[in-house]
Amino acid sequence: MKVTFNGLPREVAHVAELLPGRYFCGIGVCFGCVAEINGTPEVRACRHQLRDGDVIRTKP
Repeated sequence: MKVTFNGLPREVAHVAELLPGRYFCGIGVCFGCVAEINGTPEVRACRHQLRDGDVIRTKP
């Protein structure tokens, strides 16, 4: 998928590829992957189904 991550274009298969702790990502029980996705704050990114054009922001 082609996404924008912290203002930079990236191409990834899963949002976990962009986040620290990606090897443990996908369970949805911690807050290690909380990000703003498409303007929605505090989304657990590991549970978000990535789509082309998603805008993901982890930095304020």
